[in-house]
Amino acid sequence: MAQAALTDHPLASPAAAAATQDAVVLRLCAAARLLLEKARNPAHLALLQTLCLPVTTLWCRVLRFDPAHPDWPDRDRFVVPSAILHPLLQAMLHLSGTFPFSESPLEYGVDPGIETAPGPAGQGIAAAAGMALAEHLLAKRYGRSLVNHRTWVLARDADLATGVAMEAAQLAGRFGLTQLAVMVSPTPGTDRTDFSNSLARFGASGWSIRKVDAAHSGAINAALAATLRAKKPTLIACMPPENPQHSMPHPCLSPEEELTGPWSPTARRGATAYRSWLKRLARHRQRTAFERETTNTLPSLLMEDWSRLCRRAMQPMHQASTQQAAIASLHTLSALLPELTVLTATSALPRTPAAAHIQPDWPCNIQEHGMAGMLNGMSLHGGILPCGIASIITVDRMRAALRMAALMRRKIIYLLTDDGLALSHDGAGWQPVEQLASLRAMPHLAVFRPANAQEAFACWKAAMRWQSGPAVIMLCPTLPEHSHTVPMQGSAARGGYILHGSHTRQVTLIASGPEVSIALETEQLLQQHGIQAAVVSIPCWEVFSNQPEAYKTAILGSNVLRVGIEAASGFGWERWLGNQGFFVGMDDFGISAPANAVYERFGITAGAICARVLKHLRASGATEERFFQAPSSTSRQQEREPL
Repeated sequence: MAQAALTDHPLASPAAAAATQDAVVLRLCAAARLLLEKARNPAHLALLQTLCLPVTTLWCRVLRFDPAHPDWPDRDRFVVPSAILHPLLQAMLHLSGTFPFSESPLEYGVDPGIETAPGPAGQGIAAAAGMALAEHLLAKRYGRSLVNHRTWVLARDADLATGVAMEAAQLAGRFGLTQLAVMVSPTPGTDRTDFSNSLARFGASGWSIRKVDAAHSGAINAALAATLRAKKPTLIACMPPENPQHSMPHPCLSPEEELTGPWSPTARRGATAYRSWLKRLARHRQRTAFERETTNTLPSLLMEDWSRLCRRAMQPMHQASTQQAAIASLHTLSALLPELTVLTATSALPRTPAAAHIQPDWPCNIQEHGMAGMLNGMSLHGGILPCGIASIITVDRMRAALRMAALMRRKIIYLLTDDGLALSHDGAGWQPVEQLASLRAMPHLAVFRPANAQEAFACWKAAMRWQSGPAVIMLCPTLPEHSHTVPMQGSAARGGYILHGSHTRQVTLIASGPEVSIALETEQLLQQHGIQAAVVSIPCWEVFSNQPEAYKTAILGSNVLRVGIEAASGFGWERWLGNQGFFVGMDDFGISAPANAVYERFGITAGAICARVLKHLRASGATEERFFQAPSSTSRQQEREPL
């Protein structure tokens, strides 16, 4: 435990022992400085040397880290999100363990001791806040005997100035994440006024701010001791000394085996803490549940129990939107999976009885970017299945954090509500033209767009099984106009299936989300013209693309006309339509008008699609002239008239 460990190191020892330990820290700091001089970029050497003594003091006296077990659940997290500061982390790993110092950059997922991948400024602070929240949640569930560690962040002044860091800082202050601490130093040559303003903003967000001389061991020791006692998140500003040439002594180094590797203060303290923790875990009454959660293993009968509860929850709803069905599925899942934790942008949460239990827990107001960054940290911490609820209109604000989750292949589930062109008769103020295509283009991200309540639950289950990265489920609040429950061939869990139509088809109508209803109506019109068609719902491209080629061909059809229908950009649809198919959708922002008018303006109606299909078949010689009927003059006039 971080607080208990304080009595084992010189911060709580007599003066003589403290002086001895100070000498050890200084000798290790001098060794670290020698390693830092090997860093590839000398432009950042001044910043690294400024932070060298504070970081060495932290590692030697406070940080709980066992080099022999760098991933044990109750270790302290030391987050270094900037590649510029990675040489310091490399030096600490080298001095405290068996990791060789290399001039090559550290790589997340490959090198031990790396808590997060480097990313845009501010993302590391948000992820660290998520780690601290995960620690807080697990400690409430299992007690401080199993979960009692801290999250430390080595940040740059640029991180403090970002919007995502400020949002995460406000959430950390509101949630009372006292086990979170940030260590930062101003970059040489930057304006100190901007740095002071950043410190003031963190202070106004409920943080404890401490300024220390980065070359003064006593001040650093006092700041670390105060951090362990603080009742708020803490930010330690390590200020460069006035005279850096004479700021820190360079004592003679003792033999390396006395201070580094398994004999270092960090390794000795970490090994002792790890052995004590193993003993507590062995006799803990919730050991089985704790080990299951920390290894990210789902209960064996989860899917069966979840399906049963969902059917019971959906019985009172004769017809439900995908948004209602997904929230009801989330409600039932939370009763079976205690590690499921939901952060909510409260403006996006539907006001339904099924969502009532979520709203008071961890509301993030409109701070979606900070929320998304915290979700990353919760997943990185382990023992938590993070889920975020936000409006689809905010997806671009969350994109940087979502991309980091995909880059690190972290399992996070997003529910994006309010999918659709218009939510009222007054028209749409924001039109999601390119968002679907841009999200689908992101590697390792699964994008689900269910068409009805049954598909919404199937997408939930597929998202739970998706192991390659995060999953996004896009939800619509309006009721679907169709209620087909039995697929004709395949299943929604496989990403795409035949919903309705003829086996001997000439046309395959492919759609997702609310546009599936339009495809079904189009299929009926084509049937009246003697054209056999099948409607394919493809709620998830990523899952469908992983299916065998034989299955995909059977669903999409071979030697048939394929038509894609979606109220969004057609970018990427060519992979399903082939050379002869065509797409019906929106390649412009359109107009501010009610949904029906916008759909008509872009030809996303059953009548317009039917006419285009018949025209295409006639031009290709696939059908006779008598089957083609041009739209009425009224329809042609409506298509020409601006709205």
